[in-house]
Amino acid sequence: MARKYYFSVVFDEATNEWDIDTEGEESDFPNGTIYNTETQEWEYGYAGDGVYTGREEEIAGALSNFFKTQNENLLKTGNK
Repeated sequence: MARKYYFSVVFDEATNEWDIDTEGEESDFPNGTIYNTETQEWEYGYAGDGVYTGREEEIAGALSNFFKTQNENLLKTGNK
C-alpha cells in the first residue's frame, strides 16, 4: 500500500518560526491528510486515544525536527 502524507505548514512572522499547522490541516484536508494511492481515498493520520495510523507520527516527528533546526538557524543568523 502506498500512501502520500500531506501537511499544512505555517511561517509566523511574529516569532520568525516554521511549524506544522495542525488546526489548519482540519480545514485544508477535511477528509484526512494521507492519500492512499491504491484505494484513491483520503485517510486520517490520527485514530484517537494517542494512536496514529501508518507512518503519520514518524513523519510528523521528522518534519517537526526539521523545522526546529531551521528555526534555530534563523535565530543564529538573525534572519527575519
